[in-house]
Amino acid sequence: MPLETVQQRERDVVRGLPPLLVDTNERGMLYGAICRFAEKEGITITSKFLEGMGDYQVTGGTIEAKSIPDLFQSWYAKHLQRQLENLDANCDRVFLVIHGDLNKYIQEAKSRGGRKSSSTIISEFQGIFARIMADFDCHIYRAKDYIEAAMFIVKLHKKLNVPSSRHGARSVTRVSTNDVRADMLLAVPGFGPELVEKLLDKCGSIDEMIYSESLKMVKGMGEVKRKRLVEVLTSEEPIKIEKTYKRGNKNGTQSRRI
Repeated sequence: MPLETVQQRERDVVRGLPPLLVDTNERGMLYGAICRFAEKEGITITSKFLEGMGDYQVTGGTIEAKSIPDLFQSWYAKHLQRQLENLDANCDRVFLVIHGDLNKYIQEAKSRGGRKSSSTIISEFQGIFARIMADFDCHIYRAKDYIEAAMFIVKLHKKLNVPSSRHGARSVTRVSTNDVRADMLLAVPGFGPELVEKLLDKCGSIDEMIYSESLKMVKGMGEVKRKRLVEVLTSEEPIKIEKTYKRGNKNGTQSRRI
């Protein structure tokens, strides 16, 4: 697609862009940088109490942002794990933005009398990332500083409102297992192998999954995912897996979105 066409489409989208929501507790340099970049892009910032659902909410996604010191502190206190588990269960898409200079963190830790070697801290840092990606349906962005993190958050909010070009369209991942029931459940957005295994273990059958009370017994199934699964299993109308936009198609109708 020609560059001019893409740029024009992005300008059209910004005009009707929903606000980027910021939790009322957010303060500091990252928040200030986000406000500056958003203003430059013509994007409105709205403060709202997000009830523990991340620091920022972009279109179709929730963002938790942490500096490197915050990452280590919250991880070893088990606070971040609880946050991600809650977000994973209740949000469509979760983004974790980590910003800061790891080498600077290591130097500061040593200046405070820390006894861990540089290689140990680096290994722990990588281990945290690997554990998060293995346990949660979470996208991670690593920014060198809060400026880059702010730019990414604003850009993500904008891009999530721009329809994909044909060559860049987001495809639906198909996973083949030895259980046809599992294959079907894995096609539902936000349902990974671990969650599907828990569903089949607790509910025993697909029929049982249409009952909200049964789904409440499954760890990791928040209200959003429960409603989504029940709709998939009971709807008499087509349900689109791909992200759709509030625009009429050629017949003047709109696709459903989950």
